[in-house]
Amino acid sequence: MADTRLEPLKPITRRDRRSSSYASIWSYPSSPGSQYTLTQSVDGTELRQPWEGLGSEAGENAQVWHIYKEESTKFDAATIDGCNRGIDVLLVFTGLFSAVLTTFIIQSYQQMLPGPSDTTNALLLQLLSDIRQSSAFNISSHLPPLSSSQTGVPTTSQLHWVNGLWFAALACSLSGALVCMLAKQWIQPLPNISGSPKHRARQRQRRHTQLQSWHVFAVISALPLLLHISLLLFFAGVIILLWSGDIAIMASTFTIVALAYIFYLGSIWMSLAYPDFPYQHPITEQLRRWMARQTARSTPQNSGDLESNSDERIRSIRIPMAGPMVNQDDYVDACSIVWLLQQSSNDRIVKAALQAIAGLPREFSAFHILREAGTIRMVLQQFSCCFHRDHSFSHTKWRVNDAEGAAVYCRAWIRLTHGTSESWPSNLHQPLSTLKDTTGNFHVSAIAACVSALDALDSRTSQIGLLSHINRVASGDSTYDELTQRWLLNTFLECSLSWELRAAVLNDLVKRAVPTLLQLLQHATEKSGIQIRATIALILTYLTQGNFDPELLWDEEKRHLNFSETLIPSLASVIQDPDRFGVTAGPLIFTVSEFSRHAVQAFERSSRFPPHVDTARWGLFKLFIEGRIGIVPDNLLVDILQILHPLDNITSEQKPLFVKALVRTLSTSVDVDVAISSIRLLEPILIACSSSVVNVFMEENGISTLLRVARTGDTDSRRLQLDCLRILCIFIQSSATAFSSENPLGQSRSPALEEQFDIIFQSDFFTTLIATVGGRRWWLSEIAEIWVPALIHLCQVQPQHHLWRSVETVFRDFAEINDGEEGSQRLLDDLGRLRTIIDSSAASLENLCEVLLMILLYFYRWD
Repeated sequence: MADTRLEPLKPITRRDRRSSSYASIWSYPSSPGSQYTLTQSVDGTELRQPWEGLGSEAGENAQVWHIYKEESTKFDAATIDGCNRGIDVLLVFTGLFSAVLTTFIIQSYQQMLPGPSDTTNALLLQLLSDIRQSSAFNISSHLPPLSSSQTGVPTTSQLHWVNGLWFAALACSLSGALVCMLAKQWIQPLPNISGSPKHRARQRQRRHTQLQSWHVFAVISALPLLLHISLLLFFAGVIILLWSGDIAIMASTFTIVALAYIFYLGSIWMSLAYPDFPYQHPITEQLRRWMARQTARSTPQNSGDLESNSDERIRSIRIPMAGPMVNQDDYVDACSIVWLLQQSSNDRIVKAALQAIAGLPREFSAFHILREAGTIRMVLQQFSCCFHRDHSFSHTKWRVNDAEGAAVYCRAWIRLTHGTSESWPSNLHQPLSTLKDTTGNFHVSAIAACVSALDALDSRTSQIGLLSHINRVASGDSTYDELTQRWLLNTFLECSLSWELRAAVLNDLVKRAVPTLLQLLQHATEKSGIQIRATIALILTYLTQGNFDPELLWDEEKRHLNFSETLIPSLASVIQDPDRFGVTAGPLIFTVSEFSRHAVQAFERSSRFPPHVDTARWGLFKLFIEGRIGIVPDNLLVDILQILHPLDNITSEQKPLFVKALVRTLSTSVDVDVAISSIRLLEPILIACSSSVVNVFMEENGISTLLRVARTGDTDSRRLQLDCLRILCIFIQSSATAFSSENPLGQSRSPALEEQFDIIFQSDFFTTLIATVGGRRWWLSEIAEIWVPALIHLCQVQPQHHLWRSVETVFRDFAEINDGEEGSQRLLDDLGRLRTIIDSSAASLENLCEVLLMILLYFYRWD
């Protein structure tokens, strides 16, 4: 397959002549997003076509492609017409020349064929030769010499040369005719192509590129050389044929041919040396292009700036925002714009082509084609034309004539300088500052701020200026449209990747940028701006993590698909250390909300949290126990609690705070899922907990809260009800263990704990317990390990309660039904202990009653 790439493009040079094909009037919008209008008169016909809004200068229906179609149609028509005319002339000349040449060949070729008298003549010549050599006859002086040169008859060798040259000339002539007929097919215009103007422009440019790459026009231009060579071969054969004849005729013929070809070669050389030489040859233009390419390869290219900069500091190369591979469609689009700039000298068309560069997407991969053609210099020239220099002041002052047009050229400069170290010319800094201070048009001032920030990557002031515009957008300023927001964010991303700032300045910028980006992300989420959200996520990831996948810079589709995976690490870093990034209460609540939502989705897809999510859990845990999360919706609270589970290695100082936060969550929320998630986190902390945890649980009225949640479970969730009963049993057992360890000599319990236990006896705790066990709806192992041991501790508090007999009977029936299973024996043993406590309490009560009765009888008798 042939290489379809264009040859290295030379910098664009403007022609001196002016084309009158277009008389265009361009009107720029008074506000961002309005329509451009082009009124053009072509051959007396006025056409009005809409100009797309800002950001669509290179869209599918952009005006530049209409202009390209018009210009290419005229160019192709003129080119094809010129080629056809030249080919027709060649065909006519080839026909006449071949006819004449054939007549000569017929005559000369017959002399090479053996005739009837050739043998006789050869014998006679041999006889005469023998007679000359015979000594018997001395008649040599009377016979003419046998040299053919004296007779004017060409020798056989000369005839071979003549016929060879003439046949070669005929072959060249007829081959030229064949190629001419084929060339007419090669240059046939393309049929009408359906599709958008951009699609039709691509198809035409692809065909033009193929014609250039395969040197079709060079071949057509070289076709006359075949006829010139053919004519030279014919003249050479004529001279050889005349060589054995009259010398005067041969000399005059040779002189005429030599003079003609001296003029031919001289005119070629003169046309190469002087492009305006009137005696041009078709092949001269091709030779001139070939020589220009060779010169361009050996000559270093200029940087393309409008003027050399006085600032000589070393500039770093900006991070490229396009992929490493050149997309074919992008390549064709770039070549189309370059072709339009090279072929047209009309200022309006040049402006349209340069403004189309501003509408190219950020991930456009063929900007180098445009740079090599010298478009940076042209863009800066057009930018300077948008201003007027006023010398009436003490110092030169620049006034803006066309602010919107200048902003378009600024966007074109930003696009063209991606991945380069190009800087803004020093002599245009003042006009740029004037444009940046423009009031009433935030789009213009924002784009100027983007240029200033990219030009001064080591300047804090320029970066703060760019960030101030983003801050206005985050504050809800509606004057910034979506296009302006995308330019601001993409420029800030490119700047952040190439910053050359000191550590203190960098940290200050990060603390300023992260809260602003979080606020902007919140607004973008509400507006569903997926492109803006993806860019914000990428910036946050770089500012907080320091790196990300480079492919996300230019692959928009991958950036959208990996939005959650890109955003989660940055939000996790903010949650882990909000003070470092300057995040206060409002943005922090949104950060927690957004992090929880995306982290849970990642967990559902991968069945386990990613490593950065696991790290962020401790930051989220810290915010939760400090109460900094605030009031959030129940569904978000469920996500937060799900992320926090399970939390291992909690310190003894953190456990009371965590219990306090969980109990408050249970007391304030009525959502079943929130309660289940809170109880799941509360359970491992209450198992064998310390007295400090017990005290916090009691201070927050944990038992009352769990009983209330359990009553809620009667109608909403049986699981929630049973979870509450289990947690109560765990707390009873842990609290009894904690206080018994602190009172080894058997002193009385804490009055506060006794008061909490009284709440249990006053509730429907035992009723629910009996109903659950009596209905055989729970596991034997949990009943034996948790429930009954807790009941034993509770029975020791109030053994005289009237429900203990019913409780003991129901649990014993449950144990007998599950006799022989694991844990049944332990259950029976604990029930035995429970009965002993009940019986002892009953016996003590009976003894007490007897004593009281005896006392009463004693006083009765005494009376």
